[in-house]
Amino acid sequence: MTQNAALAMDTVRPLRRSRLRINGYFFFLAPGVLIVLALTLFPALYGIYISLTNLNLGYVGSSFVGIENYIRFFTWQDLALVARNTAVFVGTVVILQACIGLAIAILLNQKLIGHQFMRSITILPWVLPSVVVGLVFAQIFGGSRLGIVNYLLSLVGIHQMSWFADPALAMSILIAVSTWRGVPFSVIMMLGGLQTLPRDIYEAAAIDGASAWQRFRYITLPMLRPIILISIIMATGGSLNSLDIPLALTGGGPGNATEIISISLYKQSFFHLDISYGATIGTMMLVANLILITLYLVVLRPGRRPTNG
Repeated sequence: MTQNAALAMDTVRPLRRSRLRINGYFFFLAPGVLIVLALTLFPALYGIYISLTNLNLGYVGSSFVGIENYIRFFTWQDLALVARNTAVFVGTVVILQACIGLAIAILLNQKLIGHQFMRSITILPWVLPSVVVGLVFAQIFGGSRLGIVNYLLSLVGIHQMSWFADPALAMSILIAVSTWRGVPFSVIMMLGGLQTLPRDIYEAAAIDGASAWQRFRYITLPMLRPIILISIIMATGGSLNSLDIPLALTGGGPGNATEIISISLYKQSFFHLDISYGATIGTMMLVANLILITLYLVVLRPGRRPTNG
């Protein structure tokens, strides 16, 4: 064998081993990938297909109607109101979850007395079923003296309030409860990220005279960007698709002042039995999720240099 042939064989052997290793990875990953695709991609595609029909549980059979349901959606008279409610709800909940979650995570990352106990009780709201959370807070803010908040107010001489009769109050309560339920997930994500950050960088910055704010601004935030990105994406998907708490707490009321897109989907699908139109709303929710995720990836993508400030 010539020297060139030997060199060629030495080059080919590692490539073959690498390909075998990659093929082995695919072999073990394939079942999980197929299961995920079956549980996500297939339902999504089937929902898009249903949105192109006139399927209604009140009638037998269905037929293809093309984009008729989408025309109906974009000419829906309550679309602007529902879109505004959804934007306010999702935007506020996501911002509050990210900010409060990061603040609590930084606090819990300190070696304070009882920090292990505080870490344990922080996740309690996340453990509770969402429907139970909605029903419990509906009773707490009940519009009579049976409500705990009104009872406590009566003890100090304040007249009882109809919390869910005022649109602004109802939306504020809905946002507060949803944030309270979702903050623990953000705390877990942020705290896990903080514990992986190298301490020597902070020590070097402190020696160089960097203040606590400068260390947070120029070290913590840039290094936590991937975790913040994942947390915001998960919070957006969770709040945009949230149904159980809004339905149990306000039901979209008063009137439709707190009706968000997920409640509209529920009403069309299970009150009016218009499955095809409900699938259309669901498809638009999927599109909104994809647009927001793309926006987050552009703005918060890992490796993007932070602006000086």
